[in-house]
Amino acid sequence: MKNKFYGKRLTVVLWIVLILIIAILWSLFISGPSRVHEVTLQNDLDQITEENKGITGLTVHQFDYTTYQGYTETTLYWFDENCEVITTREIATLDYEAAKEKASTDYGIECDTIELGYGYDNPVYEIRGSNKIILLDYDTLERVYQREV
Repeated sequence: MKNKFYGKRLTVVLWIVLILIIAILWSLFISGPSRVHEVTLQNDLDQITEENKGITGLTVHQFDYTTYQGYTETTLYWFDENCEVITTREIATLDYEAAKEKASTDYGIECDTIELGYGYDNPVYEIRGSNKIILLDYDTLERVYQREV
């Protein structure tokens, strides 16, 4: 009888150890890298804000690599992973309606959301809708990339 009681106690202890090991592995391999990514992202956004006074509306775009977009009263900015300016455009050139129209008429994509991003080599409009994503070149509205969602 004493062995059966000892066996139950050992089983409970082993279950507790297993749960602790799973919790530790979870925190190290799942939430740990996610938190590191969040801190890195916030540091990048803080750096851009510090170095570019008056910039607002910072967003992150991940396509071929991570880029950041923001604007001032007169200028749109695109930044690379090192928080350095890739390119700029006058804010007056921003034309969401033309991009939506192009996506609809030429590619059959009805716009649900539209954002600025960066394609392979140029700034783009990222349009999501009709279960598709399309990237249109900012300057020419030519298709850079398209896929089903």
